[in-house]
Amino acid sequence: MGVSFRHLLLAFIMASCLWVVISGREQVEIWERASVELKGMPKDLTLLSGLPPEIEIRVRGPKGLIRTITNRQLTYVLDLSKVHPGLNVLPIQAGGIRLGKAFDVVEVRPSRLTLEVDKLVEKELPVVPRWSGELPPDFFVESATVTPQYVTVSGPESELAALSDVEAVTSAPVASEPGSVTLDGTVSLSLRAKATPPIVDVTYILGLLAQERTIVRNVIVIPRAGLDITLVQDSVTLTIEVPDSMKDNSALIDSIRVILELPEDITPGEYQLPYRLELPENIKVVGTKPETLTALISSK
Repeated sequence: MGVSFRHLLLAFIMASCLWVVISGREQVEIWERASVELKGMPKDLTLLSGLPPEIEIRVRGPKGLIRTITNRQLTYVLDLSKVHPGLNVLPIQAGGIRLGKAFDVVEVRPSRLTLEVDKLVEKELPVVPRWSGELPPDFFVESATVTPQYVTVSGPESELAALSDVEAVTSAPVASEPGSVTLDGTVSLSLRAKATPPIVDVTYILGLLAQERTIVRNVIVIPRAGLDITLVQDSVTLTIEVPDSMKDNSALIDSIRVILELPEDITPGEYQLPYRLELPENIKVVGTKPETLTALISSK
């Protein structure tokens, strides 16, 4: 009896379907990575070390479905509800990996984790200011104060036990003249500790590294048409403050001038007149003698 083409086609289709079913049920294994997710950590404890970012798992499942594992973000949930301060050895349980009923976890690497746990404590500590960088030339820090003076620091007991204070770090204070500068200071701590507040105000009092010198300058009188000007004292003694970086610059010191310029409405007579000073930048006058000039004004 001959076999029709229709029968052959049907037999081929049935064989193909059977092959798909059989191959889909064939069990295969693959290695995949799973990230570690924590739960149940007591609020008064903190994890110091021993936690890897990922673990490796060997998964067995149907060949037709196993590829779906590679397209999923696998997660292992680690229960920390029973940990205590010190070293804790926790086995990796296959049940902590959510895969579904079609798959079995055959092996896990590592098979256990050794976690270091510490108590989470708080301390109130004084804040010490510190700047990073270079101060402007000729300036120094006379004093520095912090507001608030204390911060609350929380973190592992083993780290906080050694702390007697914390640093508030700022950039180097910058100024054009002596005085106060206030900057934001960041409380410097390890990554496992935090401060409240994390930012404080640091006020620096800057002084100038300078030397005092006494110099004498003849008065330069600005002439006035129709008037004769006679000074009782034609020189002025100046006490100046010179920054350290300029103390040997004689040309700069020589450029200091004392100038007398008569008021517009002045008439003949005797007057006590103020004078003005021409000074290079950063040189400061701290004393003058005399403070005014006695001038005798007469008509030509």
